[in-house]
Amino acid sequence: MTSLGYLSARAGALRILVAALVLAAALVAAGSAWRAHAAGDELQHSREQLRSRAGTIVADVFSVDSSRWQQDRARARELVARQFLDSYGAQLTRPPEPGTISVVWRPEIVSVVDADAVEGQALMRVAVTVRSGVRAGSEPDAATVRRSVLARFVRADDSWLLAAADVIG
Repeated sequence: MTSLGYLSARAGALRILVAALVLAAALVAAGSAWRAHAAGDELQHSREQLRSRAGTIVADVFSVDSSRWQQDRARARELVARQFLDSYGAQLTRPPEPGTISVVWRPEIVSVVDADAVEGQALMRVAVTVRSGVRAGSEPDAATVRRSVLARFVRADDSWLLAAADVIG
């Protein structure tokens, strides 16, 4: 074999090695881009799901009717995380205040402040209507106030659970 043939075989092998390395790098880059895209889609889905459920969860946890308060409170306990029960669990074992017929929370505006795959926060504006009984035979009084609530949620399986809620205004 001539020295020219030896250099050509060596150059060919080097070219194949460089091509293999470039191909491997391109595959790694494509895999990383695909994983980043999939994670972005999952994050967007998580945020959309939290936005669509947050107001309903808060309303279901805090709304109560005196005629069925045990069922309302049982439903509320299913929608809250352990952290919420540790802090506010006693509230979910009591009837409404004496003289209160019902408390109804209605979400008006819900915005996701922050969310990832396992936890999130939502800021919402809610209308809270309290109906009180005054005397037998008279119409109940109803008063509605609007409140801003910052609520923290955690994911359990494919559901969001309320972990904390603070009325901020």
